[in-house]
Amino acid sequence: MATNNNRVLSIDVECVATSYTHEDRSPCSVAIVDDQCKIIFSSLIKPKEKVVSDLYPLTGLRIKDLEQAPSLEEVLNQIYPFFDSTTIIVGQSPKNDLKWLKLEKGAHYSLVIDLSDWFKAYNARYRSISHHSLAHEAWTLLNIDLNATNGHLATQDAKAAMQLYIKYKDDESGKQNACSRLLDTQARITPAKAHNYNYEGVCLAGYYKKMCRCNRPSLAND
Repeated sequence: MATNNNRVLSIDVECVATSYTHEDRSPCSVAIVDDQCKIIFSSLIKPKEKVVSDLYPLTGLRIKDLEQAPSLEEVLNQIYPFFDSTTIIVGQSPKNDLKWLKLEKGAHYSLVIDLSDWFKAYNARYRSISHHSLAHEAWTLLNIDLNATNGHLATQDAKAAMQLYIKYKDDESGKQNACSRLLDTQARITPAKAHNYNYEGVCLAGYYKKMCRCNRPSLAND
């Protein structure tokens, strides 16, 4: 999939809440991992907007942790040299990560590999396509518990995404087997579910329309 001329990088961005819908987010941390599973960049980010919740169960960060962090603009200036028009970006539903980092196709990357699309599968029980969380994929396929600490650290998520990519990028039959395993393995309770998809008044159900109370469009893949 990648060639010698293509640099493969995984990215992950974690966010705090700037208001109370599941759309109201501002980046608070970012990590970039290369195809040797080495963390080549990691930084906290100080939001410009007023923060209504640090979303601690998801981010593992407190607002005070961000007080001395660089601005998003400063972080972007640091990360852009890692990317060029041939870069392949790996991530779990990375659409928002790309938006927050202002990464543009043709300038910063040539291709995006969305792991949620890699591992989606038809679920006969619900008669629909099931997409899985990165935490479920990492636990089932890598035996890595991304919920072992408070919050989803960007470094851990980006590294797990790259490990999944490396494990299955050249193994189509293995990928199909992985899809079956993900369907057959009961997902563990996520931090969002543990808080009934609401934390400090902020909706956490962007990927679970049934529990959304903010009436904003779902963030889930179709």
